[in-house]
Amino acid sequence: MKKYQNLIKKGINESLEKIPFHKKAPIKRLSMLSKSIIPESNTHIAVHFVDASKKLPEYSQLHKHNHDEINLILSESSKLKYQIQIEDESYTVTSPSTIFIPKGLRHSAQAISGKGIFVCVILSDKYSSQ
Repeated sequence: MKKYQNLIKKGINESLEKIPFHKKAPIKRLSMLSKSIIPESNTHIAVHFVDASKKLPEYSQLHKHNHDEINLILSESSKLKYQIQIEDESYTVTSPSTIFIPKGLRHSAQAISGKGIFVCVILSDKYSSQ
């Protein structure tokens, strides 16, 4: 094995409903980085492949984390549109966009139209949802 081969890993398919405060939805989720994937990591990254050209069920419940979170909403040919709730305020956000959620703020995200990628980055190796 090469010296740094352990720092390169394939993404792991995970069902959305296995994530706290999330329900089943037809969204492909790949866990790309976490302490369980690369023990040296201090960050959690998940990538969601979203097709909201047909109405999706509500899948994200209002929750908060004990660390900051960054969401990236990306698409190439079609505009991916999300409804982002932060505390008691709601925002319609289209790609390309970045959402920064400081620790302790309740939030949720719901794809409402378009196709693209939703990236979730949590700046901790041991985060929790509440």
